[in-house]
Amino acid sequence: MYYIIVRSTGMIHSDGPHPTRAYKTFGAARATRTRLCRKEGWSVADLSIIDTKHYQPRMVEKTNIMTGEKFEEDVNTPCFCSPSSESFWSM
Repeated sequence: MYYIIVRSTGMIHSDGPHPTRAYKTFGAARATRTRLCRKEGWSVADLSIIDTKHYQPRMVEKTNIMTGEKFEEDVNTPCFCSPSSESFWSM
């Protein structure tokens, strides 16, 4: 089993360089949640620890800037990987 830390907005958080990091133990995820709360000033109720098997990504509707078509994507999609951003089309 692996655990992730999810904010109430649906975003996955981590205290390291990889924002979508999964933790092998519940204790490791709980310790990271505590560090994030102290560092960012959030309360423990703002962050949930979820088993990766039960995680359902939150989808948001965005507009493709080249075609103008609406599409849905995961809220955790980086900006440069989204067709709704200029950086996606300039590469």
